[in-house]
Amino acid sequence: MSGGVSASGERAVAAGGDIGWVHTGDRVTALPTEALGPVVCPPGLVNVPRKAAHFVGRGEEGDLLDREAETVVISGLGGVGKSSLAARWALRQAAERNPVWWITAESRADVDAGLAGLAAAMQPALIDVLPQEALRERALQWLSAHDGWLLVLDNVTDPGDAEGLLARTGGRGRVVVTSRTTDAWYGIGRVLTLPVLPAADAVELFARVATHAGPRDTTGAERLCETLGQLPLAVEIAAAYCGRTATPPLDYLAELGGRPGDVEAAVARTLRVTLDRLAASDPRAGELLRLLAWFGPDRIPALLLPTGARHALGELAAHSMVTLHEDGSVSVHRLVQAVARRPDPEDPHREPGLIAQAWLAAETALGDAAPRDVPNPASWETYRELMPHVEAYLRCTDPAGDGERLLGALVSVGTYLVLSGLPDVAFGVFERAVAGSERLYGPNHPFTLGAHGALLTVSGSARSPEELIERVAEVVRVMTEVLGADERGTLLARRVLAQAHWRAGRVDEAIAMHEGLVADLIRVVGAGHQETLGVLVELAGSYEAANRTSEAVATCSYAVDGLRALLGEDSVETLEARVVLAGLRAIDGATDEALAEYRELLPVLVRVLGENHPYTLPVAKGLAELPE
Repeated sequence: MSGGVSASGERAVAAGGDIGWVHTGDRVTALPTEALGPVVCPPGLVNVPRKAAHFVGRGEEGDLLDREAETVVISGLGGVGKSSLAARWALRQAAERNPVWWITAESRADVDAGLAGLAAAMQPALIDVLPQEALRERALQWLSAHDGWLLVLDNVTDPGDAEGLLARTGGRGRVVVTSRTTDAWYGIGRVLTLPVLPAADAVELFARVATHAGPRDTTGAERLCETLGQLPLAVEIAAAYCGRTATPPLDYLAELGGRPGDVEAAVARTLRVTLDRLAASDPRAGELLRLLAWFGPDRIPALLLPTGARHALGELAAHSMVTLHEDGSVSVHRLVQAVARRPDPEDPHREPGLIAQAWLAAETALGDAAPRDVPNPASWETYRELMPHVEAYLRCTDPAGDGERLLGALVSVGTYLVLSGLPDVAFGVFERAVAGSERLYGPNHPFTLGAHGALLTVSGSARSPEELIERVAEVVRVMTEVLGADERGTLLARRVLAQAHWRAGRVDEAIAMHEGLVADLIRVVGAGHQETLGVLVELAGSYEAANRTSEAVATCSYAVDGLRALLGEDSVETLEARVVLAGLRAIDGATDEALAEYRELLPVLVRVLGENHPYTLPVAKGLAELPE
């Protein structure tokens, strides 16, 4: 890649001659009236995917869900119908509960994103206004104060990912969890282990799907269902094939081959039979299914799909391989995805070369879909749509295979996560971008240095102070040599190096570095520039650590005035600086001024960032502890 990865926007992360690092508080926007008052949930708010058009049995399990007042965990094999049962039951609850909200919850980040989506659905005017952390907090506040709602957490892999939500909501509404994990739920919820369908129900499911389009010969359905282990997913795929092609079950069984085996083998055999047929009617069907296998299972957006895929999608849907939604998105069962992306030299649809092509196509789709102008809130809705699929892709791919198209998207995704208040998640994304860039371009390439800088801005809690100092000092040295002392990326690297010295308790060195950086920033970008003002706030902190409190107050006060004029009262960076200033005044003995600032700040912080935000908590504590 000769020119690096470009980015637009003043705070975007880019390579080449315009490398930037990640800092929060870049957004300047007027808050709508919805953000000023309490969260209001509109009536009839339902978000439940259509998991199964044909549903049979499960009467006892449904009755248990009706009776149980506490959290229920539906566990069982992949493809056994956990999500279908949860979706069916949740839709029945929509007449009595509000909201009824579905969250794909394979990670804690997924849970947080789902809660943010709930808050945005309650108040759509806030979608491009508040970061994800603030939206999540608003949803949690509402859930913890209201009864009569239902959340479904689908496919939880680690019970710890749901504990925070359950602790905050305190049993005010209902939570239903689906998970392949049967243990580790003690004290969290009642476990309902879902078996495969009874023989009669499996045959009924087959008959419903196979005869949906008209009468069909179902002789031998019992033997076919038995061979498929009475697994609902495999039965439905086989039945859709038999119905679509008018193939009798016994003929399908002969074509299927094999004996009853494990769950994945049963699904793999049904996929192969279906794709054999589709290869003649639409050769792109197999290619498309292999592409979809690398994304999240629910609502893969149209912007990740290739052009001209409508017919192939229709064929896959007709054979129960995917589910199409009115908004153009596509859902695929997780087990179908797992099989479709696993190489098998014996299966012509899963040859290693075809799987590798699909992996590259998925990487290209994500790289092309991720907006580069991340600080622009207009791009955030796109990122909320993409994030489940970015995370799924990163989970199921080997970092050693990351290519050029993905790296720019990773840095943009990490920047979005930082701006959304998720630096810990961003750390892993930036780390992967750095590893890929070092492998492809070398450690001193401009893009590598920019990605490394982005990583270091969120790595303070992940490394020892001395290790961080050593790493940042080396980046500063290389950036100065490669890019020049006055290049913006080099100046930002020096800012992180000064912060690292402050965290390590090396206060005198931190002060010297901050003062030198302020002088150079004034010369290069100006005294009123946002970065100059941000460094002044950090310099004030260094002064306070050296017991130079009066200088700290004066420096921070100057920065606050500048940030207010530049960014406005409600920008995150202005609020952060005001929190620092109030604390400095309290330390300096100006109790009345500190109290007045805390009283003015607290409602603004709760409204903009939420009551549990790291900036809000010290203000509430200061109000409680300072003498009147």
